[in-house]
Amino acid sequence: MVAMGNMNWCSQSGAPRGMAGRPSPDQAAEKDAKPLLRKVLVVDDEPDLADFAAALLDAHGLDVVVAHSGHEAMQRLQDDGEIDAVFSDVMMPGMTGVQLADAVREMYPRVKIVLASGYALPELLAGRERPYLFAAKPYRIDTILKLLHS
Repeated sequence: MVAMGNMNWCSQSGAPRGMAGRPSPDQAAEKDAKPLLRKVLVVDDEPDLADFAAALLDAHGLDVVVAHSGHEAMQRLQDDGEIDAVFSDVMMPGMTGVQLADAVREMYPRVKIVLASGYALPELLAGRERPYLFAAKPYRIDTILKLLHS
């Protein structure tokens, strides 16, 4: 029986045949890693629902900012460059969630967008030029987390 420990080579020439130039498992995982999600902007015109979603996301280790309208959300994005994702209701007065998503994608292309509604069917969003991730209300927080991290 041969025990093998961690082997580190100082140069590619010291690597066994066929191993030179291959990334280590850690390097491969780092390359495939998705951007870290740290801060989410929750947008809902119903304050209780917005606060509840924010509390659930916060309980899962995310920093959360809340806005109660699409226009307020755009202001928060302008003021806070650390927001990584927007989780928004679709049916809101003034600026709808879809209009907000279009504006966010145009102005902040690196920001992930997840929409939710108890009214809008996913099929209505699917035919759009710009598809968005969608969750039907009532949703499970693990569903939202999967969408945000996808």
